Amino acid sequence: MPKKHILTAAKIVISAALLFWILRSLEPAAVLHHVAEADFILLAGSFAMFFIGYFITALRWRMLLKAQEISASLGFLIRSFMVGIFFNNLLPSTIGGDAVRMYDTWRLGNSKSGAASVVLIDRLMGLLALAVYSLATIFFTGELVRSVTILPWLVLGAVAGLAAITWIIFLAPPRFLSWFQTRSETLSPSVGQLSRKVTSAISAFNGKNSLLLRAFGLSLLLQLNVILHFTIVAAALNIDVPIIAMFTVIPLSILVMMLPITINGIGLREGVFVFFLGAYGVDAIEAVAFAWVALGFIILQGALGGIVFAFRGESRVYGRR
Repeated sequence: MPKKHILTAAKIVISAALLFWILRSLEPAAVLHHVAEADFILLAGSFAMFFIGYFITALRWRMLLKAQEISASLGFLIRSFMVGIFFNNLLPSTIGGDAVRMYDTWRLGNSKSGAASVVLIDRLMGLLALAVYSLATIFFTGELVRSVTILPWLVLGAVAGLAAITWIIFLAPPRFLSWFQTRSETLSPSVGQLSRKVTSAISAFNGKNSLLLRAFGLSLLLQLNVILHFTIVAAALNIDVPIIAMFTVIPLSILVMMLPITINGIGLREGVFVFFLGAYGVDAIEAVAFAWVALGFIILQGALGGIVFAFRGESRVYGRR
């Protein structure tokens, strides 16, 4: 059996096991009943916020592309991002959303390493913003910290690690990159070749302090939109959690759900929200309902991305300036 099939099967088993463990003492009908009683006007408003997120993401992506002397329309980048969601969530494939975005970046005239670097740096900015929101608010969420006393240290470690990578890409002095290149070449020719590709790919961003500030500012705005989206979903489901807690719970939940151990986060998503929201007195039925609404939104976004993929032709793309 091919390795990818084994990994897929393992993810299915983990998803099923997590769902069974979470739902073993719950009635799925009760969860669905709670969803049915939600304020659908609020849910519609929260869903509309995704399109604000698409716009902010495209702005940040285009900003990073310009550092590589690549131009593209916001419309092209928004459509590419939506198609990426489709591939990420609705296709039984090894092609993920980031791979779609890398391919579209390559279509713009970028090199393969350049295309990979811009998408990964774009993702890095989002992760750093999530971690910063968590760190800034975690000491105001006593219930959660009492449940996991080591949590502030874990968040601090995540911020430090992501900040270190950001420093290397944007702020490291050239002599540091030269030292890194030299050290890599002493290990083995293959490692040296890989390090040359990495340093070449990130060279377009090195020393661009204003780009870092603007990209990170957009990332903070994007993740604020995400947190407020989930806060509105909670209100629609009549889930009462302090808004300051949502600035810790949602970023931490997203970071955990990014672990590639289940199918589309199924099982893991429910477990994460049962645990984190449970620290604030939210019962399991409400937490699972919250998770299922989030999953429904992901499926709906994927369907919209599939429509865009089906109907998009050769969009107008601009090459190197």
